[in-house]
Formats: sequence, structure tokens, C-alpha cells
Amino acid sequence: MYIRNAVGLIVIGLTLFGASTKPLHADAIRAATDEWPPFRILTDEGFTGLDLDLIHEVGKRVGTDIDVVRMPWGRGLASMQTGAVDVMTGLAYRKERAEYIAYTDTPYYACETAFYTPASRPVSITSYEDLQEHTVGFVLHSAYFEQFDQDTTLDKLGVAAENILIDMTKRGRLDVMIGTDCQVDYYLKTQGLGDRIVKTEYRPGNTVNLFLGVSRQSEWAERVEELNTIVKDLVDEGIVDAFARRYYDNPS
Repeated sequence: MYIRNAVGLIVIGLTLFGASTKPLHADAIRAATDEWPPFRILTDEGFTGLDLDLIHEVGKRVGTDIDVVRMPWGRGLASMQTGAVDVMTGLAYRKERAEYIAYTDTPYYACETAFYTPASRPVSITSYEDLQEHTVGFVLHSAYFEQFDQDTTLDKLGVAAENILIDMTKRGRLDVMIGTDCQVDYYLKTQGLGDRIVKTEYRPGNTVNLFLGVSRQSEWAERVEELNTIVKDLVDEGIVDAFARRYYDNPS
């Protein structure tokens, strides 16, 4: 279920569902992705993970090929703007992104935002206002929650990837980092870092829904409703939860 084979099945299915003016066969969809375990796990043989399980099942239901291109998150979003890639997974909805991304209507997973601090010198964060006293690390081009995303008064330090952020935090080079709990908690557990990085008391209480999105510059944007039907079916049938149980004891 590595990504080239697993994801690889969307294009033909999209055309089969589409108008007769569309070709029955087309070039493979280009999907941008990067490491974000347990959703996208990079191994020596390629990508696996919950997102790959999802796309594999979508592919089985529509039947086509997808070429997965590994790139940093920000570059992936930029490539969605130009149509250099066709799809991305793990997308949080933002109005500005919706200008160039056609989101499926149904999120396939839900997470929450959390803050983390190095266990070697933990800081007390019990409210949003406490963040004002510290440097807060975040992943560039990520969407967490509106208050934080739009706040220009905080001392923020942006990095290119989650693993960089976690490494800086465990080494005590950051006071606080922000993350998505369904990803960060999994990573800390599987990497044995639970005694190096701890979650703060403060919780924004928001929900981060994850979507499949299609570049509006891609011909496949016309087929987003068919994709949404499939994603909704996978959620309603409990198949996404079954995928999640491969990685979590208590899936979302």
C-alpha cells in the first residue's frame, strides 16, 4: 500500500464519473506530500500511513494512477496554486486556500491544536496570554487556529517541517511549539520522546478538520464532487476509523 500503487488510482475513476467529453484515460494525478506520521510515513520503500490507506481505498473505488511527489508543505501549497500538482491530503480549510483549492465537502479526520514545551525546562502555559512571554515555534504555511494564525504580536519562529520543530523543542532550543495533537502525540509516542517533550495545560479547544483538496488549476477540480462522495462513504462506513486503528488505540 505504498503511495504510488495505493494513491495511484484516482484519475481514471474521476474521468469515468465525469462527462463524456473527458478522456477515459489520462496522465497520472500528481499528489504533493511530505512526512507527517501517522498520516504520511516515509519508509525505505515509499510512503505509507493513514492518508495512504485512505487514498488506496479511494483508488480502488475509482481506478487510476497517481504520481506522488515529495516536497515541503509550503512548496506543495504553492504547487497547488499553479497546478503543478493536482491533489494534497491533510489540508485544514482556510478561506485564502479555498481560492486555489477545491476542498471535498467532508473531512476525513479531526484533530485539535496543542502546545508543547521541552521537559528539560518546561514553561507554564495555562492561557493564550501566557504565550506572549515565549518564543513559539510553528511550521510555516500551516493552519492551526485563527487567533494564533493571525496574531502578529507573538514572538513566532517558523520552520519548514514538523520534525525540525520537534527536534528544536526536545533540545530546549524553543520555549514552546504548536502542533496538531493527532500527529505530534503519535510521533512523541512512537519515537520515545514522551519524557523529552510535554504537552502544556492550555488547549485552544478548536477542531482541525483534515480534507482532501484538488488544485483549481487541475482538470480534476471538476470532479471534486465525485471525490467527496467517495470520502463521505468511507467516513460513514467506518472505514477511515478502521484505518486509524492501525495507528491509534482510540481513533478520531
